[in-house]
Amino acid sequence: MQIIIKEHINLGLIEPGISAYSSPGFLVRNHGEIKRGKPSKRAQIFQRKMDNLFKDYFEFMFVYIDDILIASKNMKEHIKHLEIFSDACHKEGLVLSEKKATIAVNKIEFLGILIDEAGIELQEHIVEKIRNFPDILKDKKQLQSFLGVVNFAGIFIKDLAKYRKDFRPLLKETESAKWKWEEIHTQRVRELKQVCNNLPKLAIPQEEDKLVVYTDANDYRWAAVLMRKTTTGEEPCRYTGGLFTEQQAKVWHINEKEFFAVWKAFKKWPLFLLAKEFTLKVDNTNVKAFLKNKLESKIEKARIIRWQAECQYYCYNIVVIKSHENVLADFLTRDGGL
Repeated sequence: MQIIIKEHINLGLIEPGISAYSSPGFLVRNHGEIKRGKPSKRAQIFQRKMDNLFKDYFEFMFVYIDDILIASKNMKEHIKHLEIFSDACHKEGLVLSEKKATIAVNKIEFLGILIDEAGIELQEHIVEKIRNFPDILKDKKQLQSFLGVVNFAGIFIKDLAKYRKDFRPLLKETESAKWKWEEIHTQRVRELKQVCNNLPKLAIPQEEDKLVVYTDANDYRWAAVLMRKTTTGEEPCRYTGGLFTEQQAKVWHINEKEFFAVWKAFKKWPLFLLAKEFTLKVDNTNVKAFLKNKLESKIEKARIIRWQAECQYYCYNIVVIKSHENVLADFLTRDGGL
């Protein structure tokens, strides 16, 4: 705690008291300071300290500022994990709230997500926030707020980038470029609301699961989906995707965009992919060459060499499939509707 206080003083966030009546205080999170999913400076400092305190227990513990989730395979293991956590808190002088603690349950709400043995789903109050936005947004700030909540649900949404693409010009609004809301924007808001009303429940990959990653890209955006194999086929575990910048969309070759999609997918899911062998399915033969062949060291290709090097940390079998077989990824990146 003394380290945290000193760091706050150095940043000018607090200052030492000189009054004879000075008394100790507690550092707590101000929820109002966390806007659009980006923690405040003080929250970032606190997060860093919490990470350092519990870094040896990340195998079974997830820490987000002052919210802590402890996951165990069974009750015996859970009791052991709780004892370890309790001892660590006692050692560091951390005070826990008994009212906010939920212990030994199979279903829990955590950071807007409902988690149980079957998988994860978005909590209803997040969906309700999305529904409560008007179809016609009045300014850039309101659009940013809307997209901020939608982004929170991003792992559940197939090809979120498809909807975001039409909002990009509005997010660049300046004094010289006034706000111009059009019918396509209203349509996209309504589509996003409809999608969020029917979000899927996503599976949680288990140690014994065989995982499959599908990736794809087109001129303007990329997408990927993490699947796990079941006795009846495959079921989704996570979705991800994004838009290329205007420069990337204009300059990069489609092969480079396809490779970028693979690299981004790997970086998005290291928790699931780093520790086990999995299958990567793509419909572009050049991606396999990018991943497996030695590339020439040219300045203009430095980023591709870096992507290739980072992908080598993963153990996977790459399978090139026909475009019509890549139904999931192609479905994500088509310009048509859902």
